[in-house]
Amino acid sequence: MNNRKWWIIGALALVGIIALLYFFLRKDLSNHIVIPYISHQKPVIDPHLPHNVALSDKLDEVLFEGLFNISATPSGVVYEDGLGEFIDIVGNSTVIIRLNASKKWHSSYSVTADDDEVTVTESQPRTFSDQDLRFTLRRIQQLGSLSPDYILVSQALETWDFEGPDNNNEIKFRFKPDREWKVDEIKDVLSFKILPHDAELAAASYETGTGPYLTVPPASPPNDVPRFYHNPAEAAELKFVDLKPFVDNSTFTTEL
Repeated sequence: MNNRKWWIIGALALVGIIALLYFFLRKDLSNHIVIPYISHQKPVIDPHLPHNVALSDKLDEVLFEGLFNISATPSGVVYEDGLGEFIDIVGNSTVIIRLNASKKWHSSYSVTADDDEVTVTESQPRTFSDQDLRFTLRRIQQLGSLSPDYILVSQALETWDFEGPDNNNEIKFRFKPDREWKVDEIKDVLSFKILPHDAELAAASYETGTGPYLTVPPASPPNDVPRFYHNPAEAAELKFVDLKPFVDNSTFTTEL
């Protein structure tokens, strides 16, 4: 009986020690957003094409911005200024937008990492311009109905172009005059994600945006899991967005 008592006490003490070690030695995740994904379904990031891995489309919001950004609040969906600012609508079809030429592309920064020690240094500044917007519109137009953005934009704009910018960095879009356009509807049409004009039209994946997080290069080639660190020019509340792979054998055979 006494032996059993000591075995129980020893087991409880061991559990307590393990719990304490875990508590003090575990990785600090206080500044991290950790998103799990199935290890053989690595996300591919293309802001204009849907992907069969749902996480891919969610990561668009991490890296990229549109002229206007869609945000969910307790009171509903709102449209915030991104790379543009709504100025006015003239008549029922001419929409005036001011471009935010102070926004920097992620390629303006050099990012190095050693585990959670990430260093971001500014290199050659590259800012958003009308060239980037024109390139993005051309890419969406070429993708055609493969892109959900194509369907939305083609139903709203008279042409895949705009006038300007003028001295105030304002441009004019011609919307189709067959309806009365509300401001939120205009912002929704212009919420497609924008790429830099020197990006490839048909790249396998895209990393350079103006959004709240920068892509962190992997520490070594085998560690190719994407990580993201907060953009110093943006007001992200948490520093890291980490993707955590896990094995799900239940889906593997059905995908072969």
